[in-house]
Amino acid sequence: MSGLSGTKTDDFINAAKARGEAALQYQQPKLTKLEKAFRHAAIRRRAEDARKTGHQA
Repeated sequence: MSGLSGTKTDDFINAAKARGEAALQYQQPKLTKLEKAFRHAAIRRRAEDARKTGHQA
């Protein structure tokens, strides 16, 4: 996503992604809908990676 820098919309999306992923450590963070979506995607990705790693061990 580093190639998306430049427009205001791209900057807004990148900031929302960073804030959503940074909020993984909190139980109930106050986030916008976009930030919540990025947080949820990061949680799913983390769980999927853990399942993949568990099956190979």
